[in-house]
Amino acid sequence: MRILKLVLPLALVCLIAAACSSESEDSVPAAPPSKAVETPGSDLTEAAEGLTAAQQEIADAIFTVMMESDERPAAATDDQIRCLGNNLAAVFSDERLDELGLNGASITATYQRSDSALLQGFAITDDEASEAVDQALSCLDWRLVVAETVVAEGLPAEQASCFASEFSDEGIRAAVESGLIAESEDGFGLFEEEALEASRACIDVRETLYQTFVQEGLSEESARCVADGLPQEMVDMMLGGGEPEDEEAAMEMMGELMALQNRCLTPDELEFMGGSGFEGVPIPEGSIGTGDCPPADGSGPAVLYFDGPQPMCLDPSRQYTAVMDTTAGEMRITLDMVNTPITANNFAVLALNHYYDNTLLFRTDPSIGIIQGGAPHTNSPSDPGPGYTIPDEGTGFTYEPGQIVMARTAAPNSASAQFFFAVNENTALLNSQGTYVVFGQMDDASLSVAEAILASHVDQPDNRLGGGPEPPVFVNSVSIEETG
Repeated sequence: MRILKLVLPLALVCLIAAACSSESEDSVPAAPPSKAVETPGSDLTEAAEGLTAAQQEIADAIFTVMMESDERPAAATDDQIRCLGNNLAAVFSDERLDELGLNGASITATYQRSDSALLQGFAITDDEASEAVDQALSCLDWRLVVAETVVAEGLPAEQASCFASEFSDEGIRAAVESGLIAESEDGFGLFEEEALEASRACIDVRETLYQTFVQEGLSEESARCVADGLPQEMVDMMLGGGEPEDEEAAMEMMGELMALQNRCLTPDELEFMGGSGFEGVPIPEGSIGTGDCPPADGSGPAVLYFDGPQPMCLDPSRQYTAVMDTTAGEMRITLDMVNTPITANNFAVLALNHYYDNTLLFRTDPSIGIIQGGAPHTNSPSDPGPGYTIPDEGTGFTYEPGQIVMARTAAPNSASAQFFFAVNENTALLNSQGTYVVFGQMDDASLSVAEAILASHVDQPDNRLGGGPEPPVFVNSVSIEETG
């Protein structure tokens, strides 16, 4: 970023911006206590008189572009910006300016380039860079600039001043070098580490999140549950602690967040919040396919094997009902496009590909109150599946009568096509696992059909899972209706 904006891997993702903005009416925070050398009263006239014509051209260009920039903070006075231009220009002799191609036009072009620093792209030496930073530090109170920058990002002035005051002289120097010349890996790393520590010392993320969620319409109890239950690694990420290390870490974080919202929020709150108070959580690569969607009216051919996950064929902003026609009666299932859209879409697209047509509900287990199906190849739990798996959209689920839930192995992210219905209160025995993803809810009439199927259970010695309904129950077809 440019010199006055600096490189701040901090502040908060704007989960908290709403709460911050209500508290930051003043655009300029009180100056934080400075740990650096006090800004000297530079003799601007003397400095300007000592410049050559070529250096003066550089100084004037720096002054002009920074005065006209929308990013100019109020923390920098006109005299301080003039000081900065004069002092930076004086670092280079006329011969050196010519060698580097540094002139008024090149400075202007560099600064106007998006995310460019004043001296970025010029082949200055390490000694010249060090001298340029020394001169920049002599002209402005950079802690005040840092504080004002984070206020502009939405942080209250008091917290911004605390944040800026936590930096060491070396950290401020690294930040100025990064913004003035080009990002230095070592300097930026130091600044990033200090930014995280300063954020931890000055910013109460959980309290700010709590206030934000209450302002957005959650009950105090739900808001507190979410704020206090947020994983510490997510808090650190909000404070500038980087991103998930890899796809597996991203998937794990997504699961934790989904589990948190399911545990803390009521169904009405989930819908009101758009399914998650955690916008920007990455969808793991490979969880959505890129192929063509089958015809929505189910007129396409039957497909049982696939090269990869299903494409996103349902609109997450719409509502859908899966209509399962069985030999025991019809079951209507509202798919959950709010909390588990990947899972709901996967089931729906398989259904539109006739994957579930003419399959058995091959397992009933009254001890845990479930009916299992979705295995067209073998009509058994050993079915090879459609050829791919999908990520778990959360953990920590609780199970209640009427839900449709993905079956999976003990391994994370191993669900593909098999499902089960939660039929009675016994399914709550699975709450201690909480790993089976809930992706829909039957209506009362459909639950009655499921209860009748479960009641027809008979033990089957050759069924390693215990038994099935008698007579056998087949799924004739599953159609998908858009209902809202």
